[in-house]
Amino acid sequence: MKNNNLPELRFSSFDGEWNQHKLSDLCDEFRSGKSIKAQDIRDEGRYPVLGGNGLRGYTNTYNHDGIYALIGRQGALCGNMNISYGKAYFTEHAIAVKGNENNDTRFLFYLLGKMNLGQYSGQSAQPGLAVNKLIELTSFIPTRAEQTKISDFFKQLDETIALHHQELATLKQTKQGFLQKMFPKEGESLPELRFPGFIDEWVERKLGEISFKVKDKNLGGIYSETLTNSAELGIINQREFFDKDISNKKNLGGYYVVRPDDFVYNPRISNLAPVGPIKRNKLGRIGVISPLYYVFRTHGVDNTYLESYFSSTSWHEFMKLNGDSGARSDRFAIKDSVFAEMPIPFPSLVEQTKIGEFFKQIDKTISLHQQELDALQQTKKAFLQKMFV
Repeated sequence: MKNNNLPELRFSSFDGEWNQHKLSDLCDEFRSGKSIKAQDIRDEGRYPVLGGNGLRGYTNTYNHDGIYALIGRQGALCGNMNISYGKAYFTEHAIAVKGNENNDTRFLFYLLGKMNLGQYSGQSAQPGLAVNKLIELTSFIPTRAEQTKISDFFKQLDETIALHHQELATLKQTKQGFLQKMFPKEGESLPELRFPGFIDEWVERKLGEISFKVKDKNLGGIYSETLTNSAELGIINQREFFDKDISNKKNLGGYYVVRPDDFVYNPRISNLAPVGPIKRNKLGRIGVISPLYYVFRTHGVDNTYLESYFSSTSWHEFMKLNGDSGARSDRFAIKDSVFAEMPIPFPSLVEQTKIGEFFKQIDKTISLHQQELDALQQTKKAFLQKMFV
């Protein structure tokens, strides 16, 4: 029979039940920070300014010193958790929490994160957390020694996750660097960086010379899987991306049929895709996509090479010169006939294949690192569920 006063997973050196306490009994400090003028927050300064979402900038004064758990207290950041070490300025958008002599602040940081405090926000137009309500919440707590053991464990796990984050970011930056150097700059016929053994000049082809627009409609509703084009994730099942169906099954007959290796241009702009993304269908199956998208099928070009080119920003200038954001600020407008005029740098097929395989390997490495990071984050989530009551 399960004991509700004990965690499911525990370090072997500890025994005895955990005791229930109010949060107010665990802390020397549990209150909101103070407001700070926007002009006093700078890009550089002696002390970090921390709000509900972590670092906001820097200033030359501080109002807290030591280890503190920070709870976001307003809007969408209600319940968001951060931790601070040393001198810092906490704004009114964060609740500062410091354990008393019997309780480890780092343990409280993980405990409060697991408690999902955002659920206690006021149900108003601007949700907020009230300190006087939070301090009345209760939780089961072990001894100080066990708290420290648990917080040390999660701190080490967090450091491992942060290291993987950094490695992944470095890999992505490295890829972007290669993308900038392995395709010719505007007005040039050769890239800055090239594999040895290739000496021929690159030529230029128009997109319309190496592809044609797909106009096949899903007449009769033969295909039912609706796809979307995500700037971050590429061609993906619409339900998988939005967690629901956006398309209406009755209208699927008017959707374009997207076959494996077809390219799709999504005119929706974002920070990741300032002129909209172009992605290749690598799902290995046929789907359909909204007629708002431009679907094209290639010939006489290495698709992996072309996909890599569209991962760069080299083609953005053509788009900016020949299109605009249109009537809607979130969509880029360019005529199909103009889009087909896009210049594509064109080395020999052998060199295209070499470049494509190079970026394919980089993408594979990035994917493996992402999987490792996801696995670590899931592992942490599982431990949080099992190591707290």
